[in-house]
Amino acid sequence: MLSKLISKFDKNPNTVYVNTFESPVGTVIAAADENYLYIATFEDSKNFEKCFDVVAKELSCKYILKKNEVLQTFEKELSAYFEGKLKKFTIPIKTFGSDFQKEVWKKLMDLPYGSTQSYGDLAKDLGRSASHSRAVGAACGANALLIVVPCHRLVASGSKGGYNSGVDRKDKLIELEKKGSM
Repeated sequence: MLSKLISKFDKNPNTVYVNTFESPVGTVIAAADENYLYIATFEDSKNFEKCFDVVAKELSCKYILKKNEVLQTFEKELSAYFEGKLKKFTIPIKTFGSDFQKEVWKKLMDLPYGSTQSYGDLAKDLGRSASHSRAVGAACGANALLIVVPCHRLVASGSKGGYNSGVDRKDKLIELEKKGSM
């Protein structure tokens, strides 16, 4: 699937590097150029292909299956995260989305490691009513930088809510962070 996706964009002029990383909760596919990490998603995420389509369109890029310096840094940070040693990613990232989506993603970056917040409360933090919780959830569903932009920390009132890589994986990430924050 990944090789088919990569060949789809092979005529574009710019290069973005792609690599896979094994984690305790599944295979992570990441994409970066020499400056930014653009994608960190699980291979079975609902928006997997869309993430690559958006980046290819925005950057007019082709994908090469190779690890560059940014991906090497991401690999170190990802390992440290899963070991409970990294509470916040420092890798330079760049996102593509609407102003509202970017506002949600920025707010997610401020959520403390090991904590959770409701979709409605995040909407209120953005100066909107709790009724915007669905829009916040949709922004999370469009997040191409899973774990790095920690949308798994958002939960619904009375339940965990959704996660484009599966609620079981979301539960494992929340559990991992709760253990690491003690």
